[in-house]
Amino acid sequence: MRRTVGRVRALGLVAAAATAATLLSPTAAAAPAPGAPNDDPAFVQVAVNNVENLPTVGLQCPGDWQDLVYYLDRMPYRPDLFLVQQISGRQQLNDYTARLSSQLGEEYRAVIAENSPKAMNSPCGTPKKYQTNAVVYRATRFSLESDPEASVKRWQAQSDLGGGCTNNNQARTKAVKVRLHDRVAGRDLSVASLHWPTAAHGGKPCTESNAREAVTEIREDGFGGDLLILGGDTNSTGLTSANNWRSWYARTNGDLGGSYGYRDALYADCVASGAVKDCLKDEWTLSSGRRIDFLLARRGSGGLPTVTAADTVEWNDGDQADQDATGSDRADRHYSDHRAVTARIHY
Repeated sequence: MRRTVGRVRALGLVAAAATAATLLSPTAAAAPAPGAPNDDPAFVQVAVNNVENLPTVGLQCPGDWQDLVYYLDRMPYRPDLFLVQQISGRQQLNDYTARLSSQLGEEYRAVIAENSPKAMNSPCGTPKKYQTNAVVYRATRFSLESDPEASVKRWQAQSDLGGGCTNNNQARTKAVKVRLHDRVAGRDLSVASLHWPTAAHGGKPCTESNAREAVTEIREDGFGGDLLILGGDTNSTGLTSANNWRSWYARTNGDLGGSYGYRDALYADCVASGAVKDCLKDEWTLSSGRRIDFLLARRGSGGLPTVTAADTVEWNDGDQADQDATGSDRADRHYSDHRAVTARIHY
């Protein structure tokens, strides 16, 4: 119920407008009231999602990726930043940013970890053989720093396949970071999209080294700034099966006293519940019920940023957004096997 209440607060005006439109005309519901661009200098609206190569209904591993696009269009503020994992390559990313730009009425651009990632084995067949990561940003608010080549860097996550933690060889585990200038706020920020290896590919023993590397990389090579944002699919939960904090997560989470000093957007949102661990379990992001997708932030000068309006985007809300926008939806198909996380991160 906690998430439902929060979602009613966030989308109530849009839902009311859509209901009124339905009463006026059978076709009016196809154009629900859109959200607004965020021109508030105090915060950035961020989303993160493993988009699973944009699944469609007819695939071996089917989905309905457009649900999330319609949902983002319904939010009170459209995303300023969207940290994407598991996009097929530059062409699919270009198509996706074009769709976001068209649907949301904003110009979106993106940086990518690899334009043409090397193929990998996938139980879902050809559409998911090629996987990489990207940072999508709203070009009407953000621009690359003065030297574009120096504004984008990559690094490879680590895995242990028997010889200690070394760079993983999968294209999908290459992270991408970008340093942006926020023209609305007059500030600079560094943002990274990451995807750690699965346990089957040696990721489990290297979560601590991958967390350490991520918080180091976001400040290296001239990166840093007023705000640091990390997001993506860690393939690891924050809690063990014994209900203890995993060491990588405890070190990262500043609210737990972790030395890396990052705020987990959903942890901050769960504090008010009085039962943080139970609340976080309810915020699972993978279909198996595990929370492995995170949105993390800290101030560049040190300290935890304020985070508001944190949410896990439920699949049925994506279905409803699609239904409201188009008049139909495949409710038996999800926008991804991963649920997205959204939040407002304040400077």
